[in-house]
Amino acid sequence: MIKFFRRIRQQLLTENKFSKYLLYAIGEILLVVIGILIALQVNNWNNESADRDKEINILTEIKRNLEVNMIQFSAEIASQDSIIQNIDIIMGQIKNNIPYHDSLGTKYASIAWTEEFNIANSAFETLKTLGFDLISSDSLRENVIHLFSIRYIRISDVIKKVSSTEHTQLNTVYLRHIEYDKRGNGIVNDFEKLKKDAEFINMLSSRRIWKVDIINTYKELIEESLQLSRMIDRELKIRE
Repeated sequence: MIKFFRRIRQQLLTENKFSKYLLYAIGEILLVVIGILIALQVNNWNNESADRDKEINILTEIKRNLEVNMIQFSAEIASQDSIIQNIDIIMGQIKNNIPYHDSLGTKYASIAWTEEFNIANSAFETLKTLGFDLISSDSLRENVIHLFSIRYIRISDVIKKVSSTEHTQLNTVYLRHIEYDKRGNGIVNDFEKLKKDAEFINMLSSRRIWKVDIINTYKELIEESLQLSRMIDRELKIRE
């Protein structure tokens, strides 16, 4: 092809047809420019296609993380609800002056359990590396960032701070009356003293309130995670 165009140029110059040669040269330049533009456009299409594939993959992974988180949040709700029930039983025992017995050991042990906030966020960390602009939908991008970098982090910080404060309280008030046996059950050393310890009873009440707050928070996070998961489903369906 290159030899063909060179032969035409040489023929035009030999025949001294400069004006035709000039027009031909301009046409050849235009063809080259058009070829470059087409190549650039094809390259852009390929890059956009690769980015969309990356976007689909990352959104799919974020959705999986959300599913894992919702399962964990549901498990935490069940766990915290069980502790609330144990606190109610213990407070009822104290209020009604019911003697301590070994069957209450696991219940006394459970009220000392501190909370942890664990989430699956590997996809979000990958997204931060690739760049948030990889998600083309503005509203979806904003919701992903808000949930993972604001809501999840804020709740994690609150739980860590409250758990740290309660851990100090448990070390003084809780261990004043309770010790653990080899099986990890909580054994009351002197139930009569425990019943008269207003600080211990206040600790039970405050922990119950905190547990209720945690459950409500996890329910909110499940709803927010579910809404984001549905947004991702809609976006993925558009790209099918």
